Amino acid sequence: MNGIAKKLEDAKAEVARLERIAGSATCREMGCHDWQSIGGTNASCGDLGKDCSCSVPVLQCRRCGDCDYGDNAEAEETRRKCAESAK
Repeated sequence: MNGIAKKLEDAKAEVARLERIAGSATCREMGCHDWQSIGGTNASCGDLGKDCSCSVPVLQCRRCGDCDYGDNAEAEETRRKCAESAK
């Protein structure tokens, strides 16, 4: 086998090898966390503080267990929209 078929076979083998490595890699090695939602928390938007009824997701990394405690892009957007609507 040669040509494109051989290159395709080699590429598939390389992908399979990298997927095996990634399965046990640290977040540092991967260059990112593998976030999953574990629930939510109060957004504590602006002047509303603890009286805020907005909720934001809380994420935890499947690989390392790190938690963002609701400090993520969706939470920032929720707080921004809440602040705009309060004006």
